[in-house]
Amino acid sequence: MRWGALLAILLCAISACTTTRAPIIYGPPVRDRLKTPLPQGPFQPNAYLRLCPGLSVSNAPEADASGWIRAYTPIVQIGGFPLATAPVNDACFSSGFGPRGGRNHQGIDLASYPAGPVYSAAPALVLEVSVSASYGNQVLLDHGDGLFSRYAHLEYFDPNLRQGELIGFGQPLGQMGRTGQVTGVHLHFEILMGDYNTPRGSKGLTPVDPFSLPPYRPPAS
Repeated sequence: MRWGALLAILLCAISACTTTRAPIIYGPPVRDRLKTPLPQGPFQPNAYLRLCPGLSVSNAPEADASGWIRAYTPIVQIGGFPLATAPVNDACFSSGFGPRGGRNHQGIDLASYPAGPVYSAAPALVLEVSVSASYGNQVLLDHGDGLFSRYAHLEYFDPNLRQGELIGFGQPLGQMGRTGQVTGVHLHFEILMGDYNTPRGSKGLTPVDPFSLPPYRPPAS
C-alpha cells in the first residue's frame, strides 16, 4: 500500500565521508531556489515498513509479532520540511541508527531482493556524486537551511543525475548496491544537519535518526 497523496502534499509544501569533496556551489540559498516546484519523480513511498525477516536487526524500532514497524510514517519532518523516511520501495529495515559493533551507525539500512532503485527523499540540490572507500558510490543532497541527506553503497548512479542540478522529490539517484564497506546489498540512508562549508565538509555534519522525527503535518491554510 502506498500513499500517493502524501507526495502531492510534499511537493506543494516545498514550492560522509568521500575521497573527493565536491566543490561548494555558490548562489542564492538552496531553499530559496527550491521554492519553484520541481518535477516529481516516479517514487511513491510505501505506507508500511517491515524489519528484514531472518536477520538480527540492530537498534530496531518497535515492531509487531510479524515484524511490521509500529507507528511508522512514510513522511517525516524536520524544521517543518518534509522528507521520505525510507526512499526506496518494497524494502525491509535491516539496521537502525545508533551504536553498532562498537561504532555509531549514523543512518538506517534498507534492503530489498532484488535490489531496487533509490530516490531523492525531498527536493534538493545535488551536492556530491562521488565514491569513497567506506560509502562506495554515494550521493549527498542539499535541501537547504543546513539540511542534507546521503545515499550510500549504490551499485551505480542514475545516468541523468548531475552534480549541481536541482531535482524534485522522488527522482532516481541510482540502484541499491554493495559498493564500499558492506556485507550485502542495501541502501545506507542518512539525514544530516549542519554547515557543509567547513574544512570537514559532510564529515562535520550531525546525523539525525529518521525514526526520532515527527510525522509531517501540512501547514494549516
